[in-house]
Amino acid sequence: MFGLLSFRRPDLPFDAISRIRMPNWSRGRVALVGDAAYAPSFLTGQGTSLALAGAYVLAGELATHTDHTEAFGAYEKVLWPFVTLNQELANEGDTALFPATEESLQKRNAALRALSALPSEPPHATYSALTLPGYE
Repeated sequence: MFGLLSFRRPDLPFDAISRIRMPNWSRGRVALVGDAAYAPSFLTGQGTSLALAGAYVLAGELATHTDHTEAFGAYEKVLWPFVTLNQELANEGDTALFPATEESLQKRNAALRALSALPSEPPHATYSALTLPGYE
């Protein structure tokens, strides 16, 4: 398997789980959005939501500011707290999803096999922690 390393057994793939954290999302006349700026890790399930919210806010700020550097700063100010909250979601379930021991792996697999349907959980409060500005 390309990009995966063997971990103790050849049939057990291993890969790093990472996320993007940058000091800012723009430089000069270029601004990043979505995974290029703030990939939250696939563990959050929020990559597309962040990308759409980011594109909306960036477009809105560019439309309301005559200077792109002001627009980029406003984009980061509006979106940064929401992105940070969503990136932190990756810390909330990785040990259950990616067990570190053989015993934990077997326990997780047994629990998954016993499911007759996916459990319905209420949406995480972080998913709706941003009220999008109304741009005109």
